[in-house]
Amino acid sequence: MVYKGGWNIIPAAFFLLINFSASQVKGLFLLRLAFFLVLIGIFAACSRFRLEKLLAPASGGIALIVFAYGIVQKLVLFPLMLRQVHAGPSFYSQALAARAASGRVFAIFALPTLYAAVCGVLLLFIVHYLLAARGAARLFWILLFVLGSLNLVLTESFGGILFFATAILFYLFVSRTFKARYLAPLLMCLALVLFAVTALRFSEARRLSPLTLRFANWVQAGRVIAAAPLLGVGLGNYEAAVPRQIRPGEPESIFAHNFFLQMAAEIGLPMFILLLVLYLPRLKRRLPEFCKAGNALFSSAALLLLLFNLFDVGSYFFAAGISLAVVLSQVGNSGPRLQLRPRHVVAVALPAALLLAHAVAVGRQQEGDLWLSRNEPGLAAGHYRAALKIEPFSYRSWLGLATIAWQSGEIGEAELALDKALKIFPDQPYANYLYSLVSWRQGALRTSLAHASRARAGNRKDKRYQRWHEHIQGVIAGKPALPGN
Repeated sequence: MVYKGGWNIIPAAFFLLINFSASQVKGLFLLRLAFFLVLIGIFAACSRFRLEKLLAPASGGIALIVFAYGIVQKLVLFPLMLRQVHAGPSFYSQALAARAASGRVFAIFALPTLYAAVCGVLLLFIVHYLLAARGAARLFWILLFVLGSLNLVLTESFGGILFFATAILFYLFVSRTFKARYLAPLLMCLALVLFAVTALRFSEARRLSPLTLRFANWVQAGRVIAAAPLLGVGLGNYEAAVPRQIRPGEPESIFAHNFFLQMAAEIGLPMFILLLVLYLPRLKRRLPEFCKAGNALFSSAALLLLLFNLFDVGSYFFAAGISLAVVLSQVGNSGPRLQLRPRHVVAVALPAALLLAHAVAVGRQQEGDLWLSRNEPGLAAGHYRAALKIEPFSYRSWLGLATIAWQSGEIGEAELALDKALKIFPDQPYANYLYSLVSWRQGALRTSLAHASRARAGNRKDKRYQRWHEHIQGVIAGKPALPGN
């Protein structure tokens, strides 16, 4: 099988094999590979059809659901959470209370920033269908536009609003539905929305927190790239590699907040540059298609998602990745082509099944974390074991079982669970720290010191690991120091 641009299955397989060998956590590599295979499969399948008419009811229905839920979340669910949730020692209680107190809506998505990008894409489709609608249908699209605009403001995302403003201006001019004399009033309206969000997040805006956060994450990504410039850290392994590059006082994140930086860190600079060399000329040839009036809707959505990928991990999120695959498949797509064949369905279904199983396992593991935070080790252990039946390489579930065993005084069980976790993720900081404590209890001081060193190197920000490492060194040198000092 040979793909356009000269990229064929043999060098692709060779690259994946090399990158797999560079991955510390093999399970994360497989999951990220399955994720990108799903996106490629969706792109290939959608390229065979013209979806503009089909996307009208789809985008309208999705927009109605998520926009209505966003309003309910803001007006009903957040106040209810704040009345019922008491921020105590539970990490999840604190996190839930903090998210509700922020007031930033995220609807059914993981983060307000991601929801802002989704709102922007849906609003582009709404504007497109609104301009073409007549009669009662136009009232429906107007209602959706008002709800969507309100949701976009309630996400309080500076980037989301700027990305949408750029994309809607691009759409209006490329589609030739907008006159230059209306530019000033439109820019004033968009500026008013931005100033409203700035007022809602004035304390952060005054300190330029969003920009400093992004800059810190980009610097950390640069360190990850510098640490493994040739082979990268492996697909999906950025979250495993970045903790050792976070310095004290810096914000923590398992994402680079830039899709291209994170991809370069994961696959290595040579492969990243090679991909650019192979595909940038092809993109340049297709650039005129992006500026045609008939492609304005999909081109503007692609522009918005590209900006989102520049200031966040973008297509690493499932919703943004699928959206980008669909809109790119439609740019320059004039109509039906070849029929969809069973192999195309299978190519998407197989990796999608793996991702679905992973999602179920993660749900059970997170339930275990929740019960453990509530001091219910029996219930937590049951959920961890249920997760491991689906996904045996879930180091987080093994680590949860190890924590329960350690707290119960079952040293042997804790050691067995930690052995499993460290085989999956050898440099996991907390697993090494806990193994150091187990080894210390067993009198194996040198083993304890080795794992304490790995814990400290794996997470420089957590002072607990540094203090424990110094304590063991002091004991071995005959000068013990208290771990809390």
